[in-house]
Amino acid sequence: MESQPFYYRVTVKLFLAILVVYVLVATREFLVPLAIAVLFTFLLLPVSQWLEKHGLPRWASILLSLLLAMFVFGAIIYFVITQAMGFREDIPLLKEQVLKKGNALFAYVEDNFNISQEKQKAWLQSKVSSTAGESNTFILSFFTATTAFLASFALIPIYVFFLTYFREKYKRFISLVVDKEEHHEQVMAIMHKVSQVSQRYIKGIMLDVAILSVLNSAGFLALGLKHAILFGVLAAMLNVIPYVGVLIGSLLPVMMALITKDDISYAFGAAGVCVAVQFIDNNFITPYVVGSSVSINPLSATLVLIASAMVWGIPGMVICIPLTGMVKVVCDNVAPLKPYGYLIGEEVNYREREPFQRRMLSSIRGRMKQRAAEPTKD
Repeated sequence: MESQPFYYRVTVKLFLAILVVYVLVATREFLVPLAIAVLFTFLLLPVSQWLEKHGLPRWASILLSLLLAMFVFGAIIYFVITQAMGFREDIPLLKEQVLKKGNALFAYVEDNFNISQEKQKAWLQSKVSSTAGESNTFILSFFTATTAFLASFALIPIYVFFLTYFREKYKRFISLVVDKEEHHEQVMAIMHKVSQVSQRYIKGIMLDVAILSVLNSAGFLALGLKHAILFGVLAAMLNVIPYVGVLIGSLLPVMMALITKDDISYAFGAAGVCVAVQFIDNNFITPYVVGSSVSINPLSATLVLIASAMVWGIPGMVICIPLTGMVKVVCDNVAPLKPYGYLIGEEVNYREREPFQRRMLSSIRGRMKQRAAEPTKD
């Protein structure tokens, strides 16, 4: 491959990239639940291994760990649904508040900009009518995709069971795939690091969501916002989606404060709570709870987030960061892929930065000299 012309190599790599993206999009209903199952397999593996060490057969230990996980997530879903039902009861009151605030806004615009309320309402009605068809199409496609995903979501426990039950078989398969026997130990070490990365990240994220739920809810309760616990938990759960989730989770309580409170200072207070909690999370909670298990730099995380949303939708946005961290572990431990791991990763520690960069530059120079010494057929 290295002896081929440059344009040929670029064309082949571009074609392979397009083919991979096409396969990911075409098989999303199959790959998304499988990817989630792999992450949950790494998460529940220590629990099932601990149960096995205490005398339970493997199948029973896996079932118990799955039941424990289902109970935890079921309790979370039940809590969110009960909070949402209380919010649903207040929807008529919220509609009245929105109409009242809207009429006050129309009057303010009429007094200060000389635009009659009839013209404002006609303009608003035209915009609502023009977007209604698009909104209905979006909602229909969203619920169709959600229904299909939930149907495939039921397969995740089955995937987790068999992935855990036959784990030695998969390890043996990877060892057989590797040609050279001296690389078997390195491959097993990479697999161990990948499992550790996923375990630390998922456990850290779950603990982070719990802490943020308490902090957000406490802040919104102090402001006297209605349904403060619901918005606090939603903001914490949306924090799982990098950048986008934080923005959406912050807008919800601000909008509630604007609708239900007569003083705009409550909206600024809700925004202040979100900013303060996010500052605490970024500087104190995440570094110690999640740690550097998934050390992806912000630019790479943003690009991965956008690409995963285009390929796998909302589930892709949730699982893209741990999957990228697993890919980075592989890149960092495979010599030809180390430049890519360095590119997507964060800057190394200050004390280790210069030696690391010298090793990286010397490795790149050595590869360039080796390629320059090889005969080419360009």
